[in-house]
Amino acid sequence: MDKQLITGVILASFVITASGCLIVSGKSYDQSGVHISRATMSQIEIGRTTEQWVIAALGEPSSRAEVGGDEDIVLLRYEYRVRRSEGGAVFLIFAGGSETTRRTTTYFEFTDGYLSRTWKEHDSASHPVSVFDRDDDYEDDYDID
Repeated sequence: MDKQLITGVILASFVITASGCLIVSGKSYDQSGVHISRATMSQIEIGRTTEQWVIAALGEPSSRAEVGGDEDIVLLRYEYRVRRSEGGAVFLIFAGGSETTRRTTTYFEFTDGYLSRTWKEHDSASHPVSVFDRDDDYEDDYDID
């Protein structure tokens, strides 16, 4: 057989098999905290829902604060974080990646034991939105594109 043909076949075989070892990629998805679903929020009513019910339904909050004053005011805070990472590399040539983190904090304020108001904040910017507004797609707040 021709030496050039054998050399070409060996070289092609090496390139095909070695290329799988030279290119790597990966993805990771991590979430922490309490995810409050739309179904759960639809069960909560201003003036009727108690602090004890919210804690029983959602678990312990990230924090609880008592606000002084004439009225007995308690503030519960629930935090939720989603982190998604993607990356890839070509051995010794290029490496890159990206990470996206989305934080949502939901607050429940209780006056004399009953829910008086609620709001949520996204990332570091505050966007008060009533969680009782049925036009607001609450679960979309947690999606990462």
